[in-house]
Amino acid sequence: MTVFIYVLVGIAMVLFGFYLGRGTYSQSIEEVEARLGRGKPRRAKRHFMWLNYLKAEDRASERRRRQ
Repeated sequence: MTVFIYVLVGIAMVLFGFYLGRGTYSQSIEEVEARLGRGKPRRAKRHFMWLNYLKAEDRASERRRRQ
């Protein structure tokens, strides 16, 4: 019986969290874009990992380009 109550309270808390987090948007998409600006696309960061030593020397795109 107590497990049923715990599950019921857990489900109620999740639903209450969704209720609190739904929020309302008072600005249109155009107003948000005007405030934030266009911005630049982000570039992928290249991080070195020790697994890079196990990779092949050439990238696949370079191998296809040579053919």
